[in-house]
Amino acid sequence: MAVLEILEAPHPLLSQRARDVREDEFGPALAAHLSDMAETMYAAPGVGLAAPQVGDLRRIVVADPGAGEKDEGRRLYQMVNPEIVERSRETTESEEQCLSVPEITVKVKRHVRVTVAWRDPWGAAHQETFSEWAATVMQHELDHLVGQTLYDRASGLKRARYLKSRKKALQAELAR
Repeated sequence: MAVLEILEAPHPLLSQRARDVREDEFGPALAAHLSDMAETMYAAPGVGLAAPQVGDLRRIVVADPGAGEKDEGRRLYQMVNPEIVERSRETTESEEQCLSVPEITVKVKRHVRVTVAWRDPWGAAHQETFSEWAATVMQHELDHLVGQTLYDRASGLKRARYLKSRKKALQAELAR
């Protein structure tokens, strides 16, 4: 297993729509890639990671909404070609962070409950309903698959501040 590089906004790959994983891509290589993504997510540390965040433009997500919890609420989801098949009418608004947009928090309105259908890396079909925090995590990660990040949802002022801080960090890195 390996920890992968997480791309940061405004990297152009993060704004692209991911493609479906093809039938011939299911199997051991895909399972290994999802394991690498999970290792990367936990090392960050985060609760979700979409393939575009590591430079892979396929519809792949790993998520563990219970990461950081000490109870049995932890569960790693490895989702290939995930789709939201049902959404609650009820919504809630909460502050979110993103591994690809470090240093900013954005208030986002999300559905309280979503049902997601996906396949695992071996091709088996799954479907589950997620509520509250887990629903937020899933919706956030699936946004990445259509090329949307928190950077896109942030106000112009937050985006400008973020870009300024990224530019400073890059200059400091280059000066070393």
